[in-house]
Amino acid sequence: MSTILQGNFIESLQSKVYYRNMFESQIDYCFVSNDEIKFKKARSKLNEYEKINSIENRLVNALCHVSFTDAGEKCDKQCHNLYYWLGNELFNKLEEDSFSEVIGILEGVSNALSGPDKCKCNFFKNVKKEKFEKMKIVSDYCEDYENIESTLKAHNYTCDKNVSHYLHKATDAYEEIYECTQESAKSYCTEFKKHVPSCFKKKLSPLKCEIKQVSAEYQGKSQYNTSIFDPKYVINASTFSSSQIFLFFVLPFVGLFFIGFLLYK
Repeated sequence: MSTILQGNFIESLQSKVYYRNMFESQIDYCFVSNDEIKFKKARSKLNEYEKINSIENRLVNALCHVSFTDAGEKCDKQCHNLYYWLGNELFNKLEEDSFSEVIGILEGVSNALSGPDKCKCNFFKNVKKEKFEKMKIVSDYCEDYENIESTLKAHNYTCDKNVSHYLHKATDAYEEIYECTQESAKSYCTEFKKHVPSCFKKKLSPLKCEIKQVSAEYQGKSQYNTSIFDPKYVINASTFSSSQIFLFFVLPFVGLFFIGFLLYK
């Protein structure tokens, strides 16, 4: 007999796990750049926005993490995901007129961090908060669609009210964005289509489930508890020190230099 799909499933989705893995680590990825004048100057512009003081280190550390990636397709994907994560962090802390401004400053920090042939993020800034929220919802939904579809089937399309609410919100946002990408020349629609092009080649079928009452015995109990899933994916911050990260990136170059020296000899 299939069980009822509960709300904790949402936090186990691939997009959610990716955000936690990639952008919420306790490792200090900025330790190499903290003393660089260009980086400090770009970062100092964030001081004008007191409402984000409590999350500034968190935002900048995510930018530092991505800056270690080489330029190319992987960089582009990370920057798109980072854009949605950053915007989500800023969403409830900034007013409409400050939202795009801070996104622009964070783009400047990314460019100040990145060396030659390293990842530089160019974020889409010409967007209202309401549209950004829908873009993020749809980006995550497209990433997770196949997983959600197969999981709903395994649970005989029964769910609690939290899953049902999530699906209603996601499918409504997808319908709106899909129509926009097909018929409109609005800048945010054109930009969004670049982020997840596969999501709009063929229209996704709406996903829905029948709300069922979860018995007290099974309330909050399921294999989708994130405390079960995350340890397999998330690097424990205590495992690696800053010096170990430094060696991880520097040793390959030392090895190449040593090999070159031996060949020269």
